[in-house]
Amino acid sequence: MDQALTILVVDDSPTQVALLQDALEHKGFTVEKAKDGMEAIAKVYQIEPDLVLSDIIMPELNGYHLCRVLKNDPVTAQIPVVLLTNLTEQHDRFWGKNAGADLYLEKTSDIPRIADAVENMLDSRTPGLRKHARAVDTLNKDDIQARITDILDRLLYESTISNEILKFTSSTHDTELLSENLLRFLGDICRHDAAGLLLRQGRDKLTLAFSINQPMPAGFIAAARDMMIRQIPSANTYHEGINGLFIFPENPPLKEDLSEEFHTFHTLPIRQGDETFGLICLFNRKERALTEGIAHALGLVADRFEIVARYINKLNEIEEIKADFISMLVHDLRSPLTSIRGFSEVLSQEVLGSVNEDQKSALCNIQSGSNRLLSLIEDILHLSKLEAGKMTLTPLPVSIREIAQETSRELAALFMEKNLSVNLQIEDDLPIINADGQQLGRVLTNLLTNAAKFSPRDGCIRLLAYRYKTTVRVDVEDHGPGIPPQQQKGLFGRYQQIDSGEPKSRKGTGLGLAICKEIVRLHQGSIWVESPIDDDTGSRFSFTLPLPDETSPS
Repeated sequence: MDQALTILVVDDSPTQVALLQDALEHKGFTVEKAKDGMEAIAKVYQIEPDLVLSDIIMPELNGYHLCRVLKNDPVTAQIPVVLLTNLTEQHDRFWGKNAGADLYLEKTSDIPRIADAVENMLDSRTPGLRKHARAVDTLNKDDIQARITDILDRLLYESTISNEILKFTSSTHDTELLSENLLRFLGDICRHDAAGLLLRQGRDKLTLAFSINQPMPAGFIAAARDMMIRQIPSANTYHEGINGLFIFPENPPLKEDLSEEFHTFHTLPIRQGDETFGLICLFNRKERALTEGIAHALGLVADRFEIVARYINKLNEIEEIKADFISMLVHDLRSPLTSIRGFSEVLSQEVLGSVNEDQKSALCNIQSGSNRLLSLIEDILHLSKLEAGKMTLTPLPVSIREIAQETSRELAALFMEKNLSVNLQIEDDLPIINADGQQLGRVLTNLLTNAAKFSPRDGCIRLLAYRYKTTVRVDVEDHGPGIPPQQQKGLFGRYQQIDSGEPKSRKGTGLGLAICKEIVRLHQGSIWVESPIDDDTGSRFSFTLPLPDETSPS
């Protein structure tokens, strides 16, 4: 070789060191020695070795720890480390690999074989990587301990970030909660005025979330949204655009009197190879420099969150395949079921001949079952369209008062079954809003039907609508038994039903509240439940809809 390369041999056995030194010098290497990991660290910074050949079992600092320290210091990270040991268990190899070792060899009497492996490793290195460390003055034990402490602190910090991000997998079925958790976590890592998360979900859906910590210009959300979408290479293939928009807090500090200027503090693409899953952006009103430490932490967040993002994307692709199959299935079921219902109606009306009372009762049961199945099919189709982003709203100026009154009239027969009274309390000067009246009617129908189901006989249901901050808020209250806290968490999921405690109570599809959630979300509103509300009984379902001047652009 043109220039002698330096090998640092680390071992507390003088005999082993002598054997290795002889074999390596025979190959033309220069050999330096250290009796333990602490001494090895001092020499690494002083002599800049081309390779470290270390035993594992040593006092003070063992080989695993030495390797981890060297590999996690940017100054020494590129120095190859070969670990030697008599340990042959599989978990020993695992620890060697995860300590960052470039090669893991068993100690044998065949010392020349070890020297050959070292030579082959150095011969295969990329040219230009010979010198890695920087020469420093002699390090004492305190200096070495300080370096180790700094590295261990950084490893602990990185491990904490990784663990926190991976916890988010528990909320992958709730994009809103996941987004809120991630954006809040970003606020714990570094100071910024606002943050945005653009996330791909499935084949052609994008969701966008913003966390606004300080007052921002009124046009911030629209401008930041357009800027973030432009940075997704495949965004033009998402023909439905943004499927969901979440903003935290619910009424963010957006000010008309602020200038429109804001700055992108940092951008973090979430991708694997050429595939982009999303984007994290941090914003400030004023320009601010990004420190190396913060950049490293944020990069680690993006790297770890990529695992969560890939999982969400794959999960949604599977859900979309299931939704397509269910949609096809229920479409095929609807036609014969419609025929069954139609012919049973013809028979019950005696168009094809007279029927006795028993036959009429049987036909009535057929019609009732058919109606219930058709209702379930319509709910499944409706929810599938909503979740797939294929449901288009027709927003027009509508009156909440008129929708509430019309819905109450349509459900009058249902209320009469239990002699329920419905008290509408609509604010007199409640403004007209831009919304899809038919879809809002469906929301109120589901909420009032549930209230009737759980209300006691001769009870009262209240429907309130009023201005709430920058939104219109609607509350539907009942005086039923209430909803246990453990059931409230998944209440707006699919096929979730609550036992009303009545053996003959009206059965539902378990899709009504999931449909309500999706419709309200499409209107850029929020929906939630509070229970109990009065003397440990009753429930209040509430949703908000933005006023016309607060509606975010589509």
